[in-house]
Amino acid sequence: MSHLDTALARLRAGLCVLPARLDPKSPAIARWKPFQRRLPTEGQVREWFARDQPMCIVAGAVSGQLEMIDFDAGGEAFDAWTELVHAEMPGLLERLVIERSPSGGRHVVYRCQAGVSANIKLAQRLVIAPSAQPIVLYGKTFVPRRVGDRFEVILTLIETRGEGGLFLCDPTPGYELLQGDFAAVPDVFEAERELLLGAAWSLDELPRVPVPDPMGGEPCGRPGDDFNEHGDVRAVLERHGWTCVRRGEIEYWRRPGKETGWSATLKGGVFYVHSANAAPFESSRGYSPFGVYARLEHGGDFAGAAAALRGQGFGQSPNVDAEVDLSAITAKPDSQSKLLARRACKVTREELAWLWPGRIPLGKLTLLAGDPGLGKSLVTLDIAARVSRGSPWPDNPLIAQPIGEVVLFNAEDDANDTITPRLDLAGADDTKIILVEGVQIVDPTKDKRTKLYFSLEHHLPQLEQALRDWSGVRLIVIDPISAYCGQTDSHNNAEVRALLAPLAELAGRTRAAILAVTHLSKSGGPKAIYRAMGSLAFAAASRAVWAIVKDPDDPQRRLFLPTKLNLAHDPNGLAYRIVDGRVVWEFEPVAMHADDAFRAEFGGPSKSDRPTQRDEAQTWLREFLAAGPRPSNDVAEYGKEAGFTIITLRRAFKAMAGKPKKGDFAGGWLWALPTDGDQQDDQPPCNW
Repeated sequence: MSHLDTALARLRAGLCVLPARLDPKSPAIARWKPFQRRLPTEGQVREWFARDQPMCIVAGAVSGQLEMIDFDAGGEAFDAWTELVHAEMPGLLERLVIERSPSGGRHVVYRCQAGVSANIKLAQRLVIAPSAQPIVLYGKTFVPRRVGDRFEVILTLIETRGEGGLFLCDPTPGYELLQGDFAAVPDVFEAERELLLGAAWSLDELPRVPVPDPMGGEPCGRPGDDFNEHGDVRAVLERHGWTCVRRGEIEYWRRPGKETGWSATLKGGVFYVHSANAAPFESSRGYSPFGVYARLEHGGDFAGAAAALRGQGFGQSPNVDAEVDLSAITAKPDSQSKLLARRACKVTREELAWLWPGRIPLGKLTLLAGDPGLGKSLVTLDIAARVSRGSPWPDNPLIAQPIGEVVLFNAEDDANDTITPRLDLAGADDTKIILVEGVQIVDPTKDKRTKLYFSLEHHLPQLEQALRDWSGVRLIVIDPISAYCGQTDSHNNAEVRALLAPLAELAGRTRAAILAVTHLSKSGGPKAIYRAMGSLAFAAASRAVWAIVKDPDDPQRRLFLPTKLNLAHDPNGLAYRIVDGRVVWEFEPVAMHADDAFRAEFGGPSKSDRPTQRDEAQTWLREFLAAGPRPSNDVAEYGKEAGFTIITLRRAFKAMAGKPKKGDFAGGWLWALPTDGDQQDDQPPCNW
């Protein structure tokens, strides 16, 4: 079968097929992002594949909730994964589409109508490198990063390609279909998908550190520390409906209400949760035994948990008459390390400087968030053009600004046919615009040059050196920032904070404004600060956050609204329209905060009549439960993502006369909207 026939068959089966490049692995068309939301036409496919062009498939909702599990590193984890899946659910693997990649890895493909997530790194390995020089592992080049006194590489063994991702596939040269047919990708149930991902998660080799817990009690002989050493966390889990399904060096545990697979692992005193439906635990987080005990037995009240454990004999009561051994705190520090500090009187005072007065500070990180199609990138290019020629800002058209150079990182648009034409329309001085295309690594021993994709994890030193060479850079645009996070999990607060801290320090040293672009998430509720895609740390680390939304009364009008501004009072927003491919600002301000715009989406009142937190929670619950009853664990998890605490949700549910109902599965409660026939007598407590 020709590539064209194959592509047409897959398109007719609902797959978003695109032509591909092999180096780098990417779509061979100028703009592919629109095809994350719609399928190509048959005419486009015929044009693309008239010759035997390599092929890729866009995953996610556009291809019918398609997801691919990618076994990298030569596929070394594939056999262990198949054994785990076969043991737990025989026959499941035989239904899936499986292909071999050129490196010997595997692609496992399926659909899940319950929905698939964005790309997830499921299993990784820590590799210690001899130096900062690039190393080659399984045919790929990695740049080690310095961590303390050593150099590390995080090698990904297993990851997914889901919403927003894509992958090359058979009949591309080097890819071989081993099982199934892409024109007939099977559907799996949500529980089956959870098993497939959980099996991969259990093969993760990265050392996991539990989230820090407030221990409570005295530093000496704390009950939490004692329970971590000697407590029976297994008994705690079993009391709350968890089941150990496999013992050994790694124990596999299944959450309540689930009949197959597993939801967490217990290894080395760390209870690591894989499931997104295991409240009160969060997915992809490790917990100490005391953390497990406090959350399950005391609802997260760590002081109460510590007191209860002391009553059970854990910990040591402090003896004020005993001689105190201070050797641990009076010992001399390592000769290679010292505390860095200075007195406030030695700090040189500096006046806060602005790129765009009151909106974008110099030397700081600013975040710009908005849905696709609203013109975020056009706004950044308009700002870049103004900086390049020293033009006035839209809200102060009579005052020019200093001329500066601009550094652009743009991962979504082509420089030749999109970025530079848009800069021309905006009137930019293109001699002052610098487009970053990657990082070149030179191996002098082999006279070899390797081009790498720029990563905020590894390449900030190269950027800082370039900024010293380029005189007068006032603005750096990173669009979108998620594309430059490297191996950092963009949904992990600790990892994102660690990634952004050096970036913020670079901004401070160079006095350049850094404007990072991100998308809006579908969750997050009416609070604008929670709507930025990925971890909340992106917004927390930024000194200013702006949101772009569509004017609900005028679909062609866009609103540029304040979400967070730590360095000044929140200014008014602005409005603009996109006319002939450029941004046209309105002079009159918009007296609205981003919270008001998102609250309007949820049917809430304006800022002048803001509802209470409980009112907002009721609005959210009505939306969430509109389609029917939902497990209480889901309510807790998604409500937390929307910015509501468990207590607020319980109060809101009670106020709206919500009635929990017993589900069919063991130990599970369902939350549902009240009906006329519902009675409030003898309701069970709102527990999860």
